[in-house]
Amino acid sequence: MQQTENSAFADQMKRVLRHLPAPVGIVTSYDPQTEEPVGLAMSAMMPVSLEPCAMAIAINRSGSAHDAMIRAGRFCVNLLASEHHAALEPFASYHGRDRRFVGPEWQRSGKVWYIDSAPANLFCEIGECLPFGTHDVLVGKVYDLRSNGGQEILGWANGSLGRLAPITAKAA
Repeated sequence: MQQTENSAFADQMKRVLRHLPAPVGIVTSYDPQTEEPVGLAMSAMMPVSLEPCAMAIAINRSGSAHDAMIRAGRFCVNLLASEHHAALEPFASYHGRDRRFVGPEWQRSGKVWYIDSAPANLFCEIGECLPFGTHDVLVGKVYDLRSNGGQEILGWANGSLGRLAPITAKAA
């Protein structure tokens, strides 16, 4: 299909992408001017390299966390387990902003906030910022990471949250 009508094409692309499973996380940073935490729910994240260890995220330039995250030069990818699903809602909506970063699970490493009980936290320093369309792709060198050994990761597929977990063979 040729891209003739932008909004119709984008709508079709969204429908197709719903079939592509992806991990869901909360990406956090801080505003260097106020030192207040910022964050957003996201599935547009992926590993880039193991030498050096790096992660990439795609962040909309119109998003409330974008400018602060760029100025801070750092972000943390918090991969979530299914019990963290309620933590996503405040980060997925502007209206939930007053419920972000509350609760004992939130901790700080330097100025960057993270979820202590998350299966994994990847702390990154922005090495590259690649503009494309409405988004910036931030490639961050991982400078610290934490993992609790959990194997279940919260994911997104077919328009719904679900569990991404290893398939294990049953003993005979």
